[in-house]
Amino acid sequence: MNDPLHNIFNGATGAVNTGSGPQVIYTVLQDGLLRTKRDPRFIGQDYLRWLARRFSTPIGWGAAHRILTEHGIVLLGAPEGAGRKSAAMMLLRPHHRSRRTIIELTDTPDGPGVPVLAPDTVERGDHLLLDLSRSDPASLVAVQRRLASFHAAVRDRNAQLVVILPANPEFTPSELRPFHTSLGRPDGINLLQRYLRAEGLVLGRKDFQHPPLTAWLNDAPARVLAELATLILSARLEAPAESFTTWCDHAMSALRPWTRDVTSRITRHRLAWQRAMLLSAAMLTGAPGEAVLTGTRILLDVMRQPDEEDVPVLERDDLSQMLTSIDAETDGEGRVHFPRLAYDQAVRRHFWTNRPTLRDGFREWADRVGKEIPLAPDERAAFVARFAEQCLRTGRPQDLEELASSWTEPGQPSELMAGAANALERGLRSEPYAVRFRGTLYNWAKQSQLGDSRRTVIARVCADVLAPSRPNEALVRLHHLARREDLAGKRVALEALRGQVNGDSGQRRRILRRLAQASAEYRDADVRLFLDFSDPYVIGSDDELIGRADVRLDLRTCWRTVLLDEPRELWLEPLHQWLGACAAGLSPELLLDLLVRAVRDRQDSIEELYAVARAWSYMSVEEREQRLATVSLLLDTIDGVQDREKEPTG
Repeated sequence: MNDPLHNIFNGATGAVNTGSGPQVIYTVLQDGLLRTKRDPRFIGQDYLRWLARRFSTPIGWGAAHRILTEHGIVLLGAPEGAGRKSAAMMLLRPHHRSRRTIIELTDTPDGPGVPVLAPDTVERGDHLLLDLSRSDPASLVAVQRRLASFHAAVRDRNAQLVVILPANPEFTPSELRPFHTSLGRPDGINLLQRYLRAEGLVLGRKDFQHPPLTAWLNDAPARVLAELATLILSARLEAPAESFTTWCDHAMSALRPWTRDVTSRITRHRLAWQRAMLLSAAMLTGAPGEAVLTGTRILLDVMRQPDEEDVPVLERDDLSQMLTSIDAETDGEGRVHFPRLAYDQAVRRHFWTNRPTLRDGFREWADRVGKEIPLAPDERAAFVARFAEQCLRTGRPQDLEELASSWTEPGQPSELMAGAANALERGLRSEPYAVRFRGTLYNWAKQSQLGDSRRTVIARVCADVLAPSRPNEALVRLHHLARREDLAGKRVALEALRGQVNGDSGQRRRILRRLAQASAEYRDADVRLFLDFSDPYVIGSDDELIGRADVRLDLRTCWRTVLLDEPRELWLEPLHQWLGACAAGLSPELLLDLLVRAVRDRQDSIEELYAVARAWSYMSVEEREQRLATVSLLLDTIDGVQDREKEPTG
């Protein structure tokens, strides 16, 4: 019921293989970049449009919307299963023409010395979501102390903040209690009706008056009704001539775990190869029969079980007979599936639940399946997602981490990078373990020795999975990666970092702040990154950059390091570019002022700065007039700064 492959709605987590054929949401690496067939959990415009078509307003929606509109904040209390996460996203949904998305805040520090809910991270017009429903007590204390001051920054910058409250009724700070409201579960019929209508199945309320369905509509959590809708649509696809009530019956049967039936069938299959094939077929549903057969042999080898070696080859059952013996079959294209709806999911759950001592073996088997079976990208993605679902369900996130690590070791085939990215993505999208996987990316990004495959996967997962909802955390990890890249190689982290910063004033401010505060350990790398991210044509034309005193101070700090400590050949061309922006009229007074202030206490550096500018002014006949004017302004700036330095302070 919690398979991360199923289509999500109101807080569920992914898309599911629910019928006789594969239905897959997948991620593939192509030409070194992460190409994503977007999982609906991206909190971006694509997902918000998807969600809006299926969203059913919960009880209390009107009050929540009014509080947020009037005060820029609303604190939502809601029981689990009421669709609180989806309600929060719909409350925050930006205008459909806006390029903005929803930024999900973290309740834990993102690295040493980094505070939670720092007010200076709020940008004008931000749409912010803070989910505290799973926070631990220590995190709640830290958030509680800072929430009021953070709200002040949200209000001052015309931003919006929705907080999903924890179960603890004492959490809400007293000054924020007026902004608290509660949500109730949305109407079950309306929820299911909207989901089905979005997929082309239009029904009236009377169509849902099916007694076996009534209890589900009245009591089931929103995520379960969303899953029920997916199964109804799958049943409809398999048997289009049947009635809606028949589709509902098949879907409700599939939602009830096949525990007793699966257990009895596995008990009946006494042979090791039958059980191995049953699990292999369940994990590789939708893949060719040869893949399932190879997967069976690998599993027998991992579990150190005999593979009928004493039976002559021609006396063994063929693939069709073997699949029939475990109640599986192949379709017209030779792809394996179980005829009963969601039976493959029940088989997977049975093995992971009832064979806990074999879970290490299952991880080894998954590793070898990826390396030894030539699966298509969507087949491998489906396999990883099914493996991830069981690992996360049984409290073994480390199995996913180890799989991603193994598949990105030096020498592994490049096609495994997509599988590793999928494994990390599944972890990042798992609410109980998302913090852990963000920490894993952080720790990996700080490693000094990273192979090209792992660096590429981390960079693209940060850029394509983490950044859409947690841009600041993605920036931190990409910065660490970019510091450690080989300057002579392909700099995937730098390119990903550029993608986060270009066109985003807030992110450029943040990277400049990090570069200005860099420790001596990273000085050389950060100097080069500064020269990359200090484009004066961008900075000088953006008042959110050059117009802010804190940004000018960071630029001044970085330029001081460059001009005083680095060889001229490193900074000469960037300085020419800086002077060119001044000549083009892009805030020349401010750009030149921060340059002069950077070296104001070093007369030799001021003289060198002026000499470089004079030489630059004669390099272009066409721009001679503008360049000479810039040099004249530079001289005036030097005089002005030095005069101010000489003024008495008493």
